Amino acid sequence: MSDFSGMEELLQDFLQESSELLDDVDSKLLMLEQAPHDHGLLNDIFRGFHTIKGGAGFLNATELVTLCHLTENLFDRLRNDQLALDANIMDAILSATSEVRHMFGALSQNTQPSSAPPAITQALEAILEGKPLAKATPASAPASPPPGPDWNALFAALTSAGTPPEPLPPAVPHAQDKPAANAPPPSQNLHPTPESSAEAPQEIRSYGRRATDSPANASPGGRRESENVKENTIRVDTERLDQVLNLSGEIGLTKNRLNQLRSDILLGKQDANTLRALDEAVNQLDMLVVSLQNSVMKTRMQPIGRLFKKFPRLARDLARQLNKEVELVLVGEETEIDKTMIEDLNDPLVHLIRNAVDHGVELPAERTAAGKPVKSLIQLQARQIGDHINIVIADDGKGMDPEAIRAKAIAKGLISPEVASSLDETQCLELIFLPGFSTKEQISSVSGRGVGMDVVKTNIKKLNGNVTIRSEVGKGSELTISLPLTLAILPVLMVRIGAQSFAVPLSLVREIIALEHNQIQHVGGKTTLVVRGEILPMVSLAQLLHWEESNQAHTGVLMQVENQSFILSVDGFDGHDDVVIKSLDTFRPSGVAGVTMSSDGEIVLILDIKELFGLSGGVVSH
Repeated sequence: MSDFSGMEELLQDFLQESSELLDDVDSKLLMLEQAPHDHGLLNDIFRGFHTIKGGAGFLNATELVTLCHLTENLFDRLRNDQLALDANIMDAILSATSEVRHMFGALSQNTQPSSAPPAITQALEAILEGKPLAKATPASAPASPPPGPDWNALFAALTSAGTPPEPLPPAVPHAQDKPAANAPPPSQNLHPTPESSAEAPQEIRSYGRRATDSPANASPGGRRESENVKENTIRVDTERLDQVLNLSGEIGLTKNRLNQLRSDILLGKQDANTLRALDEAVNQLDMLVVSLQNSVMKTRMQPIGRLFKKFPRLARDLARQLNKEVELVLVGEETEIDKTMIEDLNDPLVHLIRNAVDHGVELPAERTAAGKPVKSLIQLQARQIGDHINIVIADDGKGMDPEAIRAKAIAKGLISPEVASSLDETQCLELIFLPGFSTKEQISSVSGRGVGMDVVKTNIKKLNGNVTIRSEVGKGSELTISLPLTLAILPVLMVRIGAQSFAVPLSLVREIIALEHNQIQHVGGKTTLVVRGEILPMVSLAQLLHWEESNQAHTGVLMQVENQSFILSVDGFDGHDDVVIKSLDTFRPSGVAGVTMSSDGEIVLILDIKELFGLSGGVVSH
């Protein structure tokens, strides 16, 4: 059978349930590697393959049945103590699970999967026959595609009013177009960028539900690839759906009440009791809509553990390839985040975990010489802080040397010596996010091409998030990704420059201040304002946007971005609102996080405040 006509629903159920089951199998395989004689784990994994095989048989997916049957037989031998698990056998098993995922990818395209590569089936058969195996080379980890173009757009193309400003300045001041040729590299320890290699002979495109080839299954003639298709379904707790249903019913009753009051008013009934009832009904509707909005948002929230559980396998495979001993520890897997963000986080986290394994942690001999345990620890943690999610990737490796990174960026022509000399340690570390930055001297299938961390930063910015770095030479590094809980709804403060409205995230706003021009001071060439004894820098929003100055600024917005406080001067503000964000994937002016629609139908830009100040060359600085 070449297709699944009439079986689409059954096929989708099989793919969803079996993919989740295989994810669980992968997690238990890594646990089994630490406890090879745990018969509970062996039995669970055996049942997992048996269940997948049964569903595949019902769909007549013969090749998938064959592969699962071989693997099932292997685990039957292991659980009956007829085989002893070692690293090479585990490599063969993990190659088989990767091929099972690949077959799921074919099924998702309504085509029967082709047979598994001979290298996989022959390895499994050799194990069952008791023949020795050569050491397998784990696959290189997946790489993200390069980011799309960043259009340095004009605001007038998106707004219906206002004078078009000049384009915003480039992200890297004084950056040269091309790296300097034959630039001598510094010798210090660095924590460089993970990169992809177009010429890499073996590569896994995804560790997700649509993953393709594993190292052992790459045939000499090349191997097919399945597309990384996003899921379009979501599992929702019935209690959350009940809340949505109840709120919908209450909104219906309130709507009926408003219709009745409208009819009464149109008939001339405008006494105090009628108007008070109208006011109460409108307030009731407002509360119900907010509650419904929150309940609907909760249906989109999923535990981030669904994403996290893919990465121990990634870390394990790459560590095996690099002859390192690494344990990836997961923390906060129950933390919930918008499902769409979970999918978009996959590529950035793949880069960061590969970076930690490849560059962050040392080889066993180096760790022993440094007095560290042979096994490196990498922690992947998620936690909710207010209305944001923080994802932390921390390692106990060699850390990053800010001075060496500064020297390498200058040598590659990515930044001028004058600009480099003004950077503090944190800003030096952030140079690794520049396109083309790499400290790797030899290009390999894992790294050395100067792409990777810039992709991470670009993808995180698309999610309205940011990345920060902390590192200590000899101790390790910690990268923190901060993201909003959801991309769909954002509380904002509406501010004005002249007649044009802009939105800034309400989470960054501390308070609104009436500006008295006699209180504004100029210190060291910068405009400042004293607020309760604290001297704060002040900058005009019109100046940041290259917008026409109105000379009417009489409102200051006291903002806090990470550890920096400053006053943003605007002409006025129009209150706050919860807005629906529309992203600008292919046409995104620098400094703009997205757009929304005001109550009167005007298009309003949602500003990325941190990016605006970065583009301004550090208007707000300590």
